[in-house]
Amino acid sequence: MRVLSAIVVPPHLSVSGGARAGERLSAALTRHCDVTVASMMNAASAQGVLAGDRPVRRIPVDTWLPPVIPWSKLPNRYSTLFYRSALPEIIAQGNYDLVHLHNPMPGLELARAATACQRRGVPYVISTHGFNEVARGNEIYGFDPLRRAVWSHLVKRPVSRAVRKATGIFALSPADFGIVRAMGYSGPEPIVVPNGVDPPAASMPAARAGALERFGISPDRTPGQVTCLFLANHTPNKGLPVLLKAFGQLKRPYLLIVGGETRGDIDYQSHVRSCGEGQRIVVTGRLADDEVSALFRRADVFVFPTLADTFPLVVLEAMAHGVAVVASRVGGIPYQLNDLCGTLVAAGDAAQLASVIDQLADAPDRLIAMGRNARQRVAAEFTWEAAAARAYDGYKRALNRRPAAQTSAVLGAQAI
Repeated sequence: MRVLSAIVVPPHLSVSGGARAGERLSAALTRHCDVTVASMMNAASAQGVLAGDRPVRRIPVDTWLPPVIPWSKLPNRYSTLFYRSALPEIIAQGNYDLVHLHNPMPGLELARAATACQRRGVPYVISTHGFNEVARGNEIYGFDPLRRAVWSHLVKRPVSRAVRKATGIFALSPADFGIVRAMGYSGPEPIVVPNGVDPPAASMPAARAGALERFGISPDRTPGQVTCLFLANHTPNKGLPVLLKAFGQLKRPYLLIVGGETRGDIDYQSHVRSCGEGQRIVVTGRLADDEVSALFRRADVFVFPTLADTFPLVVLEAMAHGVAVVASRVGGIPYQLNDLCGTLVAAGDAAQLASVIDQLADAPDRLIAMGRNARQRVAAEFTWEAAAARAYDGYKRALNRRPAAQTSAVLGAQAI
């Protein structure tokens, strides 16, 4: 079975959870079938993702913006919608039995890739990375009528066009079933193929201390002070303003580590200056992998007050590091967490978030137990190997919807 894993993502991004998940699932799938990755985020592809001792086969993908418009003078949030790529040509010229489309943005490019599959007569499946955000964009961002129309025409409608003709849907959690049906998908029941996570690599105490030292963080915890970590893109949907408002309400000592690439329109320093006695906020900026791991190991709680998320990989990463999680009750997060390893709060409710953090900080033994249960839950439920097995079963179901002669030829070729 020859599968093209086509990752649709704005190439200017330095980090994309959907792209990372698509890469890692593709690597795990090489144990089951012949997978080729074509990612619009070529920088991520160039890093390489290994499946055991085998590199994943890749095709470079050219990307560009339409000419004439002075894109350099416009914010990235506008150019994101219009990126074009060579993915449709790769699909048209390739000899693939099935195409797996990852990530919905830019929506127009997802639709073009899906159209290329239809013209080529190749079945395609779509993973629902980011679908919660697509469906709830108007609500999350508070668009005015003009921006609501833009979002509808350039995001929701093209994504829906791709979804309607899909041979199958790989939902990251059952929460996505209703979303794809509302987009017009009328095919067979979606199957759940969640993200997975790798066990954290071992690291030496000296290396962890060095990573923390770069941010002026002691490797030793201060008695009575709870250490909380937030890690995400600082885009509006991730809930950073809610996080900062909640911690501004706390009277207890805390260390809040705000990880992720900073944005010029957020006044971080005003929050740093407003900290009381025993309180500290550290804004890290973009993090290397060793720094992320060190910060997870240093944290008592991972706090993720996102307003909209489909199935955030970072929550699983926190759990894999044995960290208790406090996160919003949105999208697939309730599918990731249970009350033994985390606590769910209402999205956008800073007061409730502050209250929960305050209560957990007074129960350090409970936090330790939650972290232990989180690690066990990830190991049992959310591995890339298990996700790949589910995806491969979904591939076979998709191929079984083709004419019998074509399906027999594909599966027969795989057995040779």
